[in-house]
Amino acid sequence: MTGFSSSANYKPLHTDDVAMVARRTTVLRTVLLFVIVFFVLFCLMGYYYQPRTSADHAGSHYPTDEASYEALLRRLKTILNCNTQPNDFQLETHGGYYLLRNFVSAQQPVECYETITYTTHGDYTFLDNVVPLLERWRAPLSVALYAPGYDLDRSVEMIRHLLDCHERRQLVRQYVSFHLYFGVEHLPERPIRHYRELMSVPLDCTNATNLWDTLYDAGVVVESFRAGKNLSYPVNVGRNVARSSAQTHFVLASDIELYPNPDFIPMFLRMIAHPFYQYTLHSPGVYVLPVFEVAEGRSMPEDKAHLLDALQRGEAIKFHEKICSNCHTVPGYAEWLGVLKYDFTMDIQTSSKRTGAYVSWEPIYVGTKREPEYDERLSWEGKADKMTQGYIMCILGYDFHVLDNGFLVHRPGIKTIAEANRPPQQAKQRSFIRRTIANEIHALYGHREGCKV
Repeated sequence: MTGFSSSANYKPLHTDDVAMVARRTTVLRTVLLFVIVFFVLFCLMGYYYQPRTSADHAGSHYPTDEASYEALLRRLKTILNCNTQPNDFQLETHGGYYLLRNFVSAQQPVECYETITYTTHGDYTFLDNVVPLLERWRAPLSVALYAPGYDLDRSVEMIRHLLDCHERRQLVRQYVSFHLYFGVEHLPERPIRHYRELMSVPLDCTNATNLWDTLYDAGVVVESFRAGKNLSYPVNVGRNVARSSAQTHFVLASDIELYPNPDFIPMFLRMIAHPFYQYTLHSPGVYVLPVFEVAEGRSMPEDKAHLLDALQRGEAIKFHEKICSNCHTVPGYAEWLGVLKYDFTMDIQTSSKRTGAYVSWEPIYVGTKREPEYDERLSWEGKADKMTQGYIMCILGYDFHVLDNGFLVHRPGIKTIAEANRPPQQAKQRSFIRRTIANEIHALYGHREGCKV
């Protein structure tokens, strides 16, 4: 007989067996419930535990207990698994530009996992923002300066003044790295060696004029080389140079006139180190800071409570609210206004894609050096210079995580639409984006429904 009987291998289930299976199932469910509850409590306790602070840290809310701080750094080192790049001086070619990378390097040693670098750009006329920005940031600052022709001389002199004569010079020396770049057709008046040697000669501050007096002659603004030659500002070259020069894993790529809220970095790093937010590190995503403007003559908000108060009094508004409100309104903005914390913690308020109502969104965010580069063919004068990067990030499926206790504020003074309007350049650049760059992006990255440039 080749077949077999199922009754030879299996016994019928008795009433006692059914009861035993039910009991075991109940036990397993109870154990599983306890495991889930314990894990949730562990996560909550780990996140909301705040080490005591000390006056010795001058208002910083990094953990003051050495063991707690070292534990945080070990955790960040493990989860980020990054490498710290060198910050030596390099003379390079960068597309159609010569680049003096790390013309001045920050003196404070830094590991890639322990802080965030604020990366920014400008020319020498924007250097008055360095110190007020540092006073709020107190961490690495990577600044790329456009310095064609004799603007290089002025840039170097102003950098020397910041390093040698400014009352906050120690802060500048500690944290700031300067990078200078100029077009191959707009070379400096002297060899690079001359400018490098100048940096080793201390400036005589007893005879040094105020840093910004050099911008004026008898009350009239001294014309820069860039203005005299009517050169457009290659904003995205500066953005890419400053970001690629950062030594840290995390970077906040922003504009030099946008100041972050103090204590942003320790709040952010504690959030990232917490197991609850590990998922954000394993898929394309960035961490967005809402941006605001305050009226001329008003003080900068020190924390979110002060910001909300200024908004209520009409002394602050959303960034570019009078120019392009949709470009900088974050998802869940009404809910963001309703969250107020006093315990120096940070969470993700909401996560969103750059689609639908936010298809024209130009967020400023904490990311890494792996995010798509900014298109260097776009100029500041033509506007929409970050739109193509946002479009690529949309196609790649990026998540934009809005932070509930971080923000940026533009230096006092609310810009009007008349001040921002540059019709000829805007029309030309917009046409170039749609007719040329968009086709290149489609060829390289494909399409995604809901993404627009």
